[in-house]
Amino acid sequence: MSEFLGGSHRAVQIGLIVVAGLLGLLIGILLTQNNSTPAVAESQEAFAERVREALVSNPFILSEAFNALETQSRNAEVNELQDAVTRNLSLIETAPASIAAGNPNGDITIVEFFDYECPYCRRALPRMNALRAADDGIRFIYFEMPILGESSLLAALAALAAHEQGGYEQLHNLMMSSEGRLNEGIIMEFAVEAGLDPVRLREDMANPLLEDRLRSNMQLAQAVGVGSTPTFLVNGQVVIGWREEEVTRLLDEARGD
Repeated sequence: MSEFLGGSHRAVQIGLIVVAGLLGLLIGILLTQNNSTPAVAESQEAFAERVREALVSNPFILSEAFNALETQSRNAEVNELQDAVTRNLSLIETAPASIAAGNPNGDITIVEFFDYECPYCRRALPRMNALRAADDGIRFIYFEMPILGESSLLAALAALAAHEQGGYEQLHNLMMSSEGRLNEGIIMEFAVEAGLDPVRLREDMANPLLEDRLRSNMQLAQAVGVGSTPTFLVNGQVVIGWREEEVTRLLDEARGD
């Protein structure tokens, strides 16, 4: 099970880029404040003191630079991911551990890459369900992506096993509504509440084919470049994180509103 754990290195890479960019930008600002070259005209100590004084007198320099670089990094990430998603959309929508719900003939398809232990995924659930309830033309695809630990994998296996009993969404919604970390006992309580047979659920969860399906999902997500949850695709358009306004905007565009 350990191969499912852990996320992408993308966040670390972006963080390093941001730090390097901030330092470069700050040095550039300081270099433009006089006509000499610090390496020649100043000692390292004097230059370091000017950096300190600049930050003390204007502490918003780093904040402004960080915000600008964060926006640039996010835009670059989205653009890179968008290209990969466009090339692989049909594979994503038919992935082995993805469950289709809503209108099977809907003219709008939303894919959600999610983890049951992701707090932002849990936060998004009621609003996304409301958007779906207001539009019966949406086909919704749950892309299982258990990246946050053993309990995430356990929940994903339970959800796929519940699908064998026709109760995927019922168990999904209950697990997503949990206020703490999931474990087998809690999952089985939710299964009973969802009207599922817990004995059969345990048996189906032990089926190695379910873990194989999850492994295929994880490999596809990694190949495409999805490294965080939630990530949404609205008719193939990428939205990283739960950004309700952006999801609504893309839905309106798809509807021609």
